[in-house]
Amino acid sequence: MKLTLPSADDGILVMLKLPGERCNINCHYCYERRKPYDNPVSLEPEVLQRFLDRCGTRPLSVMLHGGEPLLVGRQRMARLLEVLRAYPGPVTLSMQTNGIMLDDRWLDFFDHEWPDIEIGISIDGDSAGSAHRVDFADRPTYPLVVRALERLGRRGRNVGVIVVVTRLLLGRASEVLDSLTAHPCVRVVKLSSCLDFNVVSKDYNTPNRRSLQILNPTGEGMPGWATTPAEYAAFLAEAFDHWVASRLFDRVLIEPFFSIIRSVSGQPNAYTGYSERKEPFILTLYPDGRIGSSDELSMPGALLGTVDGTASIDDLLSLRSNEALHRDLSGLLRQCAGCSHESTCRGGALPDRLRFAGSGFEESYCDSRKATVDHVSAAMSAVPA
Repeated sequence: MKLTLPSADDGILVMLKLPGERCNINCHYCYERRKPYDNPVSLEPEVLQRFLDRCGTRPLSVMLHGGEPLLVGRQRMARLLEVLRAYPGPVTLSMQTNGIMLDDRWLDFFDHEWPDIEIGISIDGDSAGSAHRVDFADRPTYPLVVRALERLGRRGRNVGVIVVVTRLLLGRASEVLDSLTAHPCVRVVKLSSCLDFNVVSKDYNTPNRRSLQILNPTGEGMPGWATTPAEYAAFLAEAFDHWVASRLFDRVLIEPFFSIIRSVSGQPNAYTGYSERKEPFILTLYPDGRIGSSDELSMPGALLGTVDGTASIDDLLSLRSNEALHRDLSGLLRQCAGCSHESTCRGGALPDRLRFAGSGFEESYCDSRKATVDHVSAAMSAVPA
C-alpha cells in the first residue's frame, strides 16, 4: 500500500478544537489533555475565517470538537457558524460532545442555526463501562449523559455514539450494546479502540489526580484503562455476534463492522481504519491557529503549519511541511505489502500503529485486525445467497 494524498478536489475532514483542551469533565484516558496547549483560549471566528480562506472551495466535513465544544457558549458558536455558512464550497457539519451541557436551549440554537447538524455523543456503553468518564472530583457523569440521550430522543433526533473500549468493557459486549440501543435515538455506534501505550497523563491539581496516578503511574507501558489488541478484537467478536443474533443491524449501524463488510465486499468506505483515505485527509485546527493532521496523532509530531504561515491548505495536505510524518505514515503502509489481508484491512489505524512502534505489540495489532476481519467474513459466508 502507498499513502494516498488528497487531490485538489477531494473533500477533507476538518476537526475544530473550539475550546482546545478545556472540558467540563476529566476522563482518565483523554488524549486531548496529553497535547501541548500554551494558552487556554477558544477558537476565534477570525482564525477560522483565515483557515477557510486557504481552503478555496474544497468540500469540507467540519466537526465541532474539543475538549467540550459547547464550552465556547452560544454567542461565540453563532459567530463561528456564521463564518462556516459563508464558505463558498460545500460544508457538512457534525459535533462530538459529552452531552452534559446539551439542554433544550442548545438544541433550539442548533435547530435555528444549522438544522441538519449531526450530533455525536461520547458514552462508554453502560454505567460500569463509563467509570473512566468522570468529573474533576472523580464523580460519575453517566447519568447526565443518559439524560442528554433521553432529551435528544424526545426531540426526534437520531444520534451516533462513540464508545471507547477500555478494560471495563471487556467480556460485556452484549450488555454494553443492549444498554446503548435501549435508547431509540441511537442509530450509530462506533466501538473505538483504547490501545494506549507509553502515554503520559498531565498532572492536574484536582481531586481525581490520585486516580490518574494509580492508573498511569509512570507513563510507560499500558495504562490501567487500556486493552491489548487481542482483547479489543475479542470484544469486537462478541459485539458482532450479538449485533447479528439480536438483529440489532435492523436499526443500528455499528462500526467497525459496517466498514469491514464493505471492505470485504470490495467497496470503498470512509472509516479511516478500513479506508485508503487516511490521515492526509484530516486536518485539525487549534485555537491558536496551529494546523495539525488527525487529532489522534500526537502533537507536536503531527504539526503541519499555522493559518498565517501557509498560503494554501493544499501545501499542508501534501505533508511536505512535515516530511517526518509523511515518512512514518508511508513506512507503516509499506509494511503491509504482501499481507494476506492488505485489501480488506487497508493498513489499519495509523495513529495506533505509530504508538505501538517498538513496543512489541506490532505483530499482535496486525493479528487482531486479521482476526476481526476473518470473524466478520465467516459470518458473511454463512449467509445463504
